[in-house]
Amino acid sequence: MSPRGLRPLLAVTALLAALAFSGTGQAKASCASAVLDDWRDGHITGTYSVACYQTALAQLPEDLRIYSSAESDIKRALLSRTQVALAAPAKAQKPPRSNGSGDAVSPLLVLAIAGAILALTGSAFALVR
Repeated sequence: MSPRGLRPLLAVTALLAALAFSGTGQAKASCASAVLDDWRDGHITGTYSVACYQTALAQLPEDLRIYSSAESDIKRALLSRTQVALAAPAKAQKPPRSNGSGDAVSPLLVLAIAGAILALTGSAFALVR
């Protein structure tokens, strides 16, 4: 393959990698933001992953921590979530669906990494020739 034909492949691979990695960072931030937005009315009505609650507690602004019940409300929701998970029998538990917490590996990320490896391999062969 000529270097000219390799350029579009390399550009598409770089684009896929950029999309895969940019989405992962936003998912974690939006997960914690969703918990905080849900709390804004004074109580949490949704159910989120344990990681979402923990991230929300870690990113809780200092004024909310001091002057509101946000910290205790989020901790209460986290405790409730973990108790529900422990109450179900281990063999009957299904793996939780991902709600943007970033716990699962994105298929787009796998494709981007595979494409990057193929592109690097192809460019290495082109340079050797």
